[in-house]
Amino acid sequence: MRIVIALLLCVVLLTTVAFAGEKTTDTVNATPATTVRDTWTGSLTANSPVWDRIYGGSLSLECASNVSDSSQDGEYFELFCVEVTDSNPIEIIMDPALTDITDTIIMLYCEPFDPANPAANVVSVDDDAGEGLLSAFLLADNITLTPGNTYWLVVSTFYSATEGNFGLQTSDNVVDCGSVDVEQSTFDALKANYR
Repeated sequence: MRIVIALLLCVVLLTTVAFAGEKTTDTVNATPATTVRDTWTGSLTANSPVWDRIYGGSLSLECASNVSDSSQDGEYFELFCVEVTDSNPIEIIMDPALTDITDTIIMLYCEPFDPANPAANVVSVDDDAGEGLLSAFLLADNITLTPGNTYWLVVSTFYSATEGNFGLQTSDNVVDCGSVDVEQSTFDALKANYR
């Protein structure tokens, strides 16, 4: 009888972990590839734009990842314009030496990116593939982008009201086509742009 009860408790525990939501235990500590080309830096502060981010989803090179709305809202974000020099897999890793935010999430979008509609045009999302609770798109993820197309990398805090600096390391085929200033975003301000 004790064995049956112990097995049932294990099943309940595993089921609870599987359906606990967005956060799971990090089992990967990624380090940058030897072909790192560039380091990009930024800050997420109260002056950063705010959005209601997404999470999950699978890789979609057709810009249609099946992401979900996050239960977390009001996160700071920074936007980077991304292009590639070839069709080989890319790598973008949060650099722990340059990042004092303890929990990040990154998203890659096809153009256009609209913070008022964060589930549209999503290529990939990562929460914890980097070191600790930091984010990373790894070569093993096999994210291959099209040269000549513009993509958008969004670096975001996992929780709202989290501030700090961050650094990204990229593979040698990823080009920053320019950091983009986004005015403080609220849904009311964004709606005004569509009237």
